[in-house]
Amino acid sequence: MKNVKAILITGVAGFIGSNLLDFLMEETDWQITGVDNFSTGGKSNIEEHLSNTRFRFLEQKVSQIDSIKGYDVIFHLAALPRIQPSFELIREHVDANLNEALFLIEKMVEENHYPRLVYSGSSSIYGNPKKTPTDENEPIKCMNPYAFQKYEVEKYLEMLNERYPLNYVTLRYFNPYGPRSFNPDNPFNAYSSVVGIFMHRKKMGQPLLITGDGSQRRDFIHVRDVAAANYAAAVVDGKPNTAFNIGQGTTISVLELAQMISDDYEFIPARLGEADVTHADISKSQVELNWSPKELLGKFV
Repeated sequence: MKNVKAILITGVAGFIGSNLLDFLMEETDWQITGVDNFSTGGKSNIEEHLSNTRFRFLEQKVSQIDSIKGYDVIFHLAALPRIQPSFELIREHVDANLNEALFLIEKMVEENHYPRLVYSGSSSIYGNPKKTPTDENEPIKCMNPYAFQKYEVEKYLEMLNERYPLNYVTLRYFNPYGPRSFNPDNPFNAYSSVVGIFMHRKKMGQPLLITGDGSQRRDFIHVRDVAAANYAAAVVDGKPNTAFNIGQGTTISVLELAQMISDDYEFIPARLGEADVTHADISKSQVELNWSPKELLGKFV
């Protein structure tokens, strides 16, 4: 997509949002507006950009945005991105993960303005897949409310596209990790990326806590690669109106990960609603988005 000039990032002060902001400030000359209500993010994550004239920050919810006219691309990252709390704080998660996305779509229809929407989806919608590596045609099996809310947005985009000229890309992330993934002041920090949790506990001199027997396998993707995938989704030509897996394409068990980081670890009870394995088939992203991961897990642990 050519002539991108002005973009909006929702959830800009969060883990992925702030890393996307860093990437776009480095790699583009775009004018960037960021929105965040600090429900999970922090002002310190975007502090270095606040004085830059290319960046405008609005402390508010997505549903308080007055207009989306003038934006060429919207990156929708605002969410409550944790599985276990989605079982408990039901309405808050529906509001954050479903209603805020629908607000943006309604704005497009109301204003008859359809910028490229890059939607942050989740590989959690696959549940325990029958096929690994898992491609985008895998049957959906949501095992928790968070996954279901993420998939609901995908289905709304798919159905509403039959009536309105939407222009969207859904990115299904597989276990992002990297700078700012763990925030000890975040009330949901117990459910942050296990890489971030393990690194924090090692720093604090605490044993790593492994759920179950640690045999569950995960496909971890560095947030810098996630940011690059968002950029690729923003500039790809045409109207893709489809979903792409964003992962490393390899797996490691949680026990193996712990042993890479520390020899001081303990086992705790397994948690319900989480998959045994996540392993992305990324061939579609490589071909259609011209994107491939560049960062390796071993460099960061």
